[in-house]
Amino acid sequence: MLAALLGAAAVLAGAPPAIAAAPADPTSRFVAVPESPGGSARIRIDTDLYLPAAVPAPAVLLAHGFGQDKADLAPEARRLQALGYVVLAYSARGFGASTGRVGLDSLDGEVPDARALVDVLAEDPAVEQQDGDPVVGVVGASYGGALALMLGATDPRIDAVVAGITWNDLPQALDPVSAGWTRGTPEQRVFKSGWASRLFGAGAADDADPCSRFTARLCALYQRLVTGGSLSDDDLALLRRSSPSSVLADGHGAPTLLLQGLQDSLFGLGQADANQRQLRRAGSTVRVAWFDGGHDGDGVAGTESATDDWLATTLQQHHDPARRFDYDVPASATSFAEHRTASRYPGLDGGARPLLLRFDDDAEQTVVNPPGGQPPSITSLPGIAVDSEAGLAAGGLFAARNPTEQAARFVSPALDSATVLAGAVRTRFRVTPVGAGAQDVVLFAQLTALTGSVSRVLPGGVAPIRVRVPAGGGTVYATLRPTVWRLAAGDRLALTLRTTDGGFVGSTTPAAFRISADGLLVPRLTASAAGGAVGQPSRAVLQRIGVLLALVLLLLLAAVVVGRLRARRAGRAEAAAPVDGPAVRLQGVSKRFRSGFLAVDDVAFTVERGQVVGLLGENGAGKTTTMRMLLGLTRPDSGVIEAFGVRVAPGAPVLRRIGCFVEGPGFLPHLSGRRNLRLHWAATGRPPGEAHLDEVLAVADLGRAVDRRVGGYSQGMRQRLAIAQAMLGMPDLLVLDEPTNGLDPPQIVALRGVLRRYAEGGRTVVVSSHLLGEVERTCSHLLVMSHGRVVAAGPVDEVAGRVDELLLQVDDPAAAVEALRPLGLEAVEATGGDAVRVRPGAVPTSTVLAALVGAGVAVADLRRERRLEDAFLDLIGGPGATR
Repeated sequence: MLAALLGAAAVLAGAPPAIAAAPADPTSRFVAVPESPGGSARIRIDTDLYLPAAVPAPAVLLAHGFGQDKADLAPEARRLQALGYVVLAYSARGFGASTGRVGLDSLDGEVPDARALVDVLAEDPAVEQQDGDPVVGVVGASYGGALALMLGATDPRIDAVVAGITWNDLPQALDPVSAGWTRGTPEQRVFKSGWASRLFGAGAADDADPCSRFTARLCALYQRLVTGGSLSDDDLALLRRSSPSSVLADGHGAPTLLLQGLQDSLFGLGQADANQRQLRRAGSTVRVAWFDGGHDGDGVAGTESATDDWLATTLQQHHDPARRFDYDVPASATSFAEHRTASRYPGLDGGARPLLLRFDDDAEQTVVNPPGGQPPSITSLPGIAVDSEAGLAAGGLFAARNPTEQAARFVSPALDSATVLAGAVRTRFRVTPVGAGAQDVVLFAQLTALTGSVSRVLPGGVAPIRVRVPAGGGTVYATLRPTVWRLAAGDRLALTLRTTDGGFVGSTTPAAFRISADGLLVPRLTASAAGGAVGQPSRAVLQRIGVLLALVLLLLLAAVVVGRLRARRAGRAEAAAPVDGPAVRLQGVSKRFRSGFLAVDDVAFTVERGQVVGLLGENGAGKTTTMRMLLGLTRPDSGVIEAFGVRVAPGAPVLRRIGCFVEGPGFLPHLSGRRNLRLHWAATGRPPGEAHLDEVLAVADLGRAVDRRVGGYSQGMRQRLAIAQAMLGMPDLLVLDEPTNGLDPPQIVALRGVLRRYAEGGRTVVVSSHLLGEVERTCSHLLVMSHGRVVAAGPVDEVAGRVDELLLQVDDPAAAVEALRPLGLEAVEATGGDAVRVRPGAVPTSTVLAALVGAGVAVADLRRERRLEDAFLDLIGGPGATR
């Protein structure tokens, strides 16, 4: 996932080599190229050449992601080498050992460099020739993807292009034009500061000079933007020299595969759509694939087979590939992930008649833009998707969620029938300033799918909107970020309009607005057959898996036969057992170890079905011992433990309804994740059809990484595989002990999504963790243990408490108190200095701020006072409580 943060080009190796011969080690060399067109100064490009077992062969030029170098391409280079290609991997100028300065894939730098490398391949006798030209393809993602597109458009020797999760127009990607407009107003932009800072930081070579690796013009441009400036005409011209949009429509027109991720707030589906339209104008054969990955997901992992098929067709078979459209439909609250194929790419309007959804309540809602735009709402962080409207709050269990006073939310009626949303939703709303005069308005639009009480933010990121509205208000027309989502009958769509977003530079002027909205125009796809989409294993891979499975079949046969006999007996016993009762019930449970230590002392609690329960407590509180007794791994000294109304004991049939992860899993590193899961299930003796393997993988969101060797997994991927193993058979109860141990923040966020999606199916989850903030954002209920006893239990809001006070910094506390008294607040008082403390009760925070703005009181800061962390520490006996 961290590679995706930097726009990784290298798809991670997973399939066994297609050629049995051991691959040769690469040959390294530096290639001298002009530093600038027509200049005499030279720079050096560091390259590695991989030769296959048989030559001459088609060649692939492999370009890396931003912040990487040729070493990051080695796994993909070896995989393509094993498939029979000559592979030239290299470090772009300014990265790795290559000299020169980064120009962001400039037509005056990186693109001529790549053409010089094609010259190197053209002169190599190992590269296949056809009609006097080398047979060459170029593959890259993100930074490397834009390079691949621009090289394919400017060099007629390129026979195939694979470009993943990349841009079309760099100004639009980093400083996008407003997604909304009012009639008669000029075009405005909203700077995407989060991603721009992340990328320039990734390219920094010197901590003292973050621009040391970039060209001087790019440094000046970036520094101007981050200090509040705007793009000049010269800036736009410079960035468009680094944009495929400048060359695609009039380019060479090489056959191109466009792989674009749904989970991508950096380069969304709209960038691939623009690339497709321009390539088609140039007469190129284009295939578009939307897959469930991207810069906010697992990069381009899982798209290997799509890449392999494209290269095999164009470079090895010399055929014109089919122009189909492959797309993923992500898992939702009522359905699992699905891969589909359509005969043609429909564009962002979906190709079918759009669905008009009018909002149930179009009444005006008041929103506030806070002073300085702080604190902002958090809808994403660079490389991390946030799938909850509450946002990604920083801090511990009691950190504030996205400020509600900054958001207006409009909800559609329930859908009469199921449909697949695919493309860019359009909307119309009206904004009226609170106060005199026309005002500049900055808003951020986001879509959420509502299934009963479950809400999921649709992938793709927010749409920034900057417009100027007159004093009497104005109508805004907006096109939101493209996305894909399956909506079931009864689902609703919600449009949220926020005044701030931490990923963008918004307005710093305190203001209040009234907003009303009409509805949504939802694009829908034409009917298409399911299956055969991005990431489907190639025939060779499937054959190899079949051979390997056959080799272990004899070893497993005896265990399977014996296991099935046992499973039948257990199944009959379980069928006769009662099925009523809560998911978990403990009554008077105690456990004392031989050392005399009382680990669990008279514990009693109940977990109802459908809850996600967080088990909290200090080290030695008794959490793990309690979990082990619940799983039948440890016998209690006294008390009753039941699951679904059935008494739990070692070997009890009801344990088949419980999946667990309480200790580190033991996976076979030389086998793929999928084969590990299959072997684990086979050892249970239960029928393969009951494993629900595809459903488990969809809920766990492992993607196609499950078909790669476990030995190449990151720690986060191993943890996710362990969760998937616990979910085999889709147990009604999932018990996880510290599943986030050893994970970095992006991996923890990914695991949070896994648990949420599993619970959305109506099952029950019990999870212990020391990460209080994660428990709050993931769980519906809390159970707090200390010194072996339960000290608190109930819904998160009851145990953790709610925000009940606001602390405002104002320029005139006395005037602020007088302005707020008529609102009927529970309490308002000046506390000394420039501070005013407010207990709003039922009065919305937006109303409080609007009253202050209307009275001319300047608000410098707003904080939510939650003294609940102290209360939590009191429950467990203080900050250093241990036994």
